[in-house]
Amino acid sequence: MSLFIFMFSETNFYAKLPGKINALSGSCVQIPCTFDAPKNTLKDTENIFGCWMKKNHAFLSQDSLVVFNGTSNIIKGFNYIEILGNLSQLECTTVFYDVMNNHTDNYYFRVEIIRVNWMYTYTSPIYLSVSDVPELPVLTPTDLQEVMEEGTVNLSCSAEAPCPKQSPTISWSYIPESAHITRKLQEKPDKTQSVFSYMTFKASYKDHRKNISCTATYPRNTSDVSSAETTMMLRVLFSPKETRIIIDPSDSVSVGTNVTLTCKSEASPNEINYTWYKRGQEKELDFGEQLTFNVNRRSGGWYFCTAKNMHGNQTSEEIQLIVAGEINLDVPLLYSGSTETPCIIFLFQSQEKHVQVNSVYGNSAFVMAEELETPKDENDMIHYGEIDFSTLQTKSTTEKISGEETIYAEVCGSGKN
Repeated sequence: MSLFIFMFSETNFYAKLPGKINALSGSCVQIPCTFDAPKNTLKDTENIFGCWMKKNHAFLSQDSLVVFNGTSNIIKGFNYIEILGNLSQLECTTVFYDVMNNHTDNYYFRVEIIRVNWMYTYTSPIYLSVSDVPELPVLTPTDLQEVMEEGTVNLSCSAEAPCPKQSPTISWSYIPESAHITRKLQEKPDKTQSVFSYMTFKASYKDHRKNISCTATYPRNTSDVSSAETTMMLRVLFSPKETRIIIDPSDSVSVGTNVTLTCKSEASPNEINYTWYKRGQEKELDFGEQLTFNVNRRSGGWYFCTAKNMHGNQTSEEIQLIVAGEINLDVPLLYSGSTETPCIIFLFQSQEKHVQVNSVYGNSAFVMAEELETPKDENDMIHYGEIDFSTLQTKSTTEKISGEETIYAEVCGSGKN
């Protein structure tokens, strides 16, 4: 923090300087400065010179060091010092280049007007503090409260710019999709300067618990740069999102197997109430994050869940539980054929058990339906059978075989009564 120091001599002349300024080693520092002087002394504008002294304002004191003498253009202890201000306008802003740690001290301004022989050292010093580490940037608000989803967030990051000629750059570690960023170099009341970066965005649930850092990077007259970082966490309130079901085991299950369905959702706050449903049933199945049951023949079907918190709710997509060997009623019944020979095709999903086989006699010859071989995975293949009853006489017989229960049959008629 900088503050003004007004020091008056017995004749009420003063220099206006920041009380303290922090600088980064290997960089420059700009000291804002204005001063007062008798009006009649400013007529000869070509003969006004400025000086800077270190440690003591007494010009001839043994412990006082004149680091810059504008009258003789002598610089001591610094690589270069430049007065930017127009002294005839009472402006004495000065830049010290390549400051180092040993430059930390009090500095006093002195003005010399040669022709009228008016020389004056102002007793109001500036304290220059040089460090190898830059100051941390200021991120505001420092403690961002929770924001609602779609609410507007305004963040500001500022970094001291002790040398505007080598001002820092500000970068953000996390930039939301809707973010708009602006940058400005602003002057503070004590005439020192800071770089400001403003980021505005609409909060999304994807931004929740994201660390947002602003980093100030300073150029230096060395082989490396220096940076400082300030971080805060963003907290967003939102209704359940990405609601989904995880089934374990994930493959088709057999009767008697224990199955667990887990409903997952992202929400803030994360106090979530879960409800379970099954397609075709109006009443809720259960409540809670998990639904566990022992599989029977009626367990197959489509399941879904809802997640709810104080800000809203969301329903998951349906997930199908397949019971190995069950009849899949989702397979359609097909009708084909012409009006003379209509055909009806029945499609069923296979399951293993002993079945009855219907035999057909045609032209006094016995015809037995062939036993169909299926792979071990009963869901991988569909079998079709076609019988033309217009040319056959039927007789029923029964034989127990170990095979597939499901028969895919096409029943055709001649269309005759």
